[in-house]
Amino acid sequence: MKGTAVPSKSVEAIFQSIPGFGFPKHLRQLARYDFGSSHEIPDNLPPATGAPYPALVSAVDQDGNEVAGIRLPDVAVPLATVTGWNLRHPDTGSPEQMHRIMGSTVPFTLTRKDRQEACDPRPSMEERYSSKDDYLDRVEGVAQDLVSDGYLLDEDVLKVVQMADERFSLIESHAKQAKPARD
Repeated sequence: MKGTAVPSKSVEAIFQSIPGFGFPKHLRQLARYDFGSSHEIPDNLPPATGAPYPALVSAVDQDGNEVAGIRLPDVAVPLATVTGWNLRHPDTGSPEQMHRIMGSTVPFTLTRKDRQEACDPRPSMEERYSSKDDYLDRVEGVAQDLVSDGYLLDEDVLKVVQMADERFSLIESHAKQAKPARD
């Protein structure tokens, strides 16, 4: 899909706007080295260095979810922002740097009120879906589209919907446990 590899600065504001989340201060850039015209034996040592390759990242939607590739139900019918990267925990030092081999899941708030209190720009679960059944119907629809497009087996649709049901319940339960009791 054209236009889905973008400069990192173009997506930074979206991630910075998510409460409790952030964006890496520096992305690794690969240097260009010219070892000469021979592919077997370098004839230019030390190699000449050129400008680094640009640090491009996947374009994202307003939720921070990637727009390129096959949009699986977790991304097409989201309950969270899901990234393929994660920042280091402040206790380990360098919290502005990426943790290797770990992604992030940042759930949406349950209600509009929760979203407004948290200053979260992403629509809440209740603003997105009229009910859990509405959410699951949408997941099933996306799964059926993936079957039609040849990316998912028909026999896996039920499992995809069951897993979505479990995720919804988990996020809902966790959010309710995290709320302080109100008198």
